[in-house]
Amino acid sequence: MICRRRINNWLALALALAGFVAGARAQDVVIYLRNGDRIAGTIISENTNQVVVSTVWIKEITIPLAQIDRRENLPAGTLSSTNAVAGTTVIKGPTNVVTIVKTPTATVVVSNAIPLTTNWFKRHFKGEVAIGTALVRGATDSELYYGKASLTFSQPYASDPKEFFRNIFTYYADYGKTDGTLSANDMGGSSKTDFDINRRLYLYNLGAASYDQIRKIDRHYEDGPGAGYHLFKLTNFVMNVELGANYQVEDRSDATRTESFYYRLGEDLTWKPVKLMTFTEKFEFFPRAENPKEYRFRFESNLAYSLWQNLALNLTLIDLYDTQPATAVPKNELQFRTTLGFKF
Repeated sequence: MICRRRINNWLALALALAGFVAGARAQDVVIYLRNGDRIAGTIISENTNQVVVSTVWIKEITIPLAQIDRRENLPAGTLSSTNAVAGTTVIKGPTNVVTIVKTPTATVVVSNAIPLTTNWFKRHFKGEVAIGTALVRGATDSELYYGKASLTFSQPYASDPKEFFRNIFTYYADYGKTDGTLSANDMGGSSKTDFDINRRLYLYNLGAASYDQIRKIDRHYEDGPGAGYHLFKLTNFVMNVELGANYQVEDRSDATRTESFYYRLGEDLTWKPVKLMTFTEKFEFFPRAENPKEYRFRFESNLAYSLWQNLALNLTLIDLYDTQPATAVPKNELQFRTTLGFKF
């Protein structure tokens, strides 16, 4: 009789402990990550290394304890599938799928994936450095060195992670000689800032400065605002079109100077036909406001083939045209370059 009573007591204690553990594991929580993101869901299991959470959109998310800053318990049933789905808005960010669950007392942000990186710089900055050279030794000796660098900053809006504030900075330089005579010596840079008004429309401002000794341009600088439209935003194909104004000043070594307002019509696209290949193209057309028959345009296309990790082989075509160039300078200049590029 005593043994049976002890067995019943042990069974009752075991059932109570099992219920306590199950209740603890079924606790609805908001987990605050060290990078600022939050994950709301139900704890399935946890140990000394990780916590496994279930949300209304994904069955299991494994979160390393090292990524967790703190936890906040929610009232029972807050994240039940019935209540949560009824008032849920899904927003797809650049690296995560984020769900906003509206509850009677609070708005909880649910991240269905741990960010690819917690490094602030890597999340907001992307860059590329490309360098190349062409050496010829024979009847005619020539050497040409060229390089280009770009750095892009992007900040998604808190209200909609698919809308961004961006700044794109580019820099280039070329230097070369043919039979000891200077054949290339130019350098320039540009800064373009744009911010989305909505998922399609955006505003921008573009500023640039450069010089080109061979084309007799001592100083060239330009600046101007405009508006753009995201024409295509597909997984492997993106295209934008732009319309704006541009003020340009050019001081030349032939003692002439141009100073005019131009309209600016631009477009750019990025296409990734296969995993290892990326094609980019950019075109800018500048008709002079006072006389549209006088114009300038810049065209650049680049085909990049990934060689290893962040290293790629670039084939670049550049075309520059000016209906009113400096004295004895041809209107058109066509350049073809091969470079090795490193992305970070």
